[in-house]
Amino acid sequence: MSEKWIVLKFGGTSVAGRKQWETISSIVQARRTEGFRVLLVCSAVAGVTNQLTALAYKPDSTRRLQELLDVHQNLALELEVEESHWLQDAREQLGLCLQNLTHDPGPMSRAALLALGEWMSTRIGCCFLRQHLDAAWVDAREALVTVSGEQLSPARRWLSAACNAAEAPGLASRWSTLSPVLITQGFVARSPEGQTALLGRGGSDTSAALLAGRLSASRLEIWTDVPGLFSADPRLIDDARLLNEVGYSEALEMAASGAKVVHPRCIRAAAATATPVVIRDLNRRDVPGTQIGQRLAPHNGIKAVICKQQMAVILLENLDARFQVGFLADVFDTFRRRGISVDLVATSETTTTVAIDCQANHLGKEELADLVEDLVVRCKVRLFRDCVCVNLVGQGARTALSRIQSVMSYFEERPLLMASQSANDLCLSLLIEEGEHEQLLKSAHAALIPADVGGADPVFGPSWRRIQPLADRVQSL
Repeated sequence: MSEKWIVLKFGGTSVAGRKQWETISSIVQARRTEGFRVLLVCSAVAGVTNQLTALAYKPDSTRRLQELLDVHQNLALELEVEESHWLQDAREQLGLCLQNLTHDPGPMSRAALLALGEWMSTRIGCCFLRQHLDAAWVDAREALVTVSGEQLSPARRWLSAACNAAEAPGLASRWSTLSPVLITQGFVARSPEGQTALLGRGGSDTSAALLAGRLSASRLEIWTDVPGLFSADPRLIDDARLLNEVGYSEALEMAASGAKVVHPRCIRAAAATATPVVIRDLNRRDVPGTQIGQRLAPHNGIKAVICKQQMAVILLENLDARFQVGFLADVFDTFRRRGISVDLVATSETTTTVAIDCQANHLGKEELADLVEDLVVRCKVRLFRDCVCVNLVGQGARTALSRIQSVMSYFEERPLLMASQSANDLCLSLLIEEGEHEQLLKSAHAALIPADVGGADPVFGPSWRRIQPLADRVQSL
């Protein structure tokens, strides 16, 4: 049997019941038949991380602790997995973590507790897989060590840590001596000192990409509840088309622009080791999904119309901005001191406009008000809350300008707060106030994305309208 590796990642809804685990088992067996050694990277059962977070802030809640254990005991019962070993270990680890939290409620103790969601899901899943396959559990913390974070805040260091992407032939050699099917935790790594750390939002996808790189895997398959990347959010636009393939840079721009299917850090990690990524739908296995990789889809033009909400736009007015040396440096130092990342910037003779992702920066009304209070010392400030950024993403994005004349009528009665073209020519961004942004999305999509008339297309696959009925015709792998 070949020693080629393939990494399969499954999210929280994909590990929540027997039907899903039977599907996982069939996919693993299919990949084994293809000649691969298989590494499964799994998230915590859906909802469990939220339960652990609540428990972290009230570690003496026996009710919450029992509810958490009940979720996993019910899953084990459904999978016909014996409780003896994993349940006792889970109780002991949970008890130790909760005891530590009562003495030190900081981020390091919270990280250790939150990591147990993935530990429990993969332990139970491994027991189930062993009923059908030669499978073994491995600890992701053996392979993923975070970058030293002495300059970072404790929350970033322990709850949103980073790992370098690299190949690790020694790891592949060690794990190749184990069972041909391995299962491990997503989301979890260890600090250089040996403590548990978490990879933050999108951490399971990211850890899967990092592990695939370390194993020099042939590809990473991310199995989720959507068929892949689309030309728009199919919940808003039925005519949104599945993207057959996109390059790393375009996929990264889509993720950074608001597409939620895969996290930007996952794509960066895969690109760093040139690991191909395929996004597949666990419930629609006959849909081939989206391939992300190098030298894919040379097609120029817009591939996706994406909406990012919860944006704030700030107009900074200073009549002497160009002649006041250090004005912009002082303004952006204010953002730096508050740990705020700016998404977009535009400048003119008297005004600098910045756009900020409030969700990513954890900015509520109070935090925005404090930011404005800092800025008014230097200039006149005008704040627009609850804005929407409509992003037109694709290689050669500037070519879209000639095709969106009809779309511009949207702004006859509505203000365009900001327009920005990315330096890499992959994105055109239009900042507007929240309200009727769906109309702009739909008109831009109709103008820029070809309609689904059937037939083969290297870039655009079937529309969501055409894919949806396929759920009832899932084929066996």
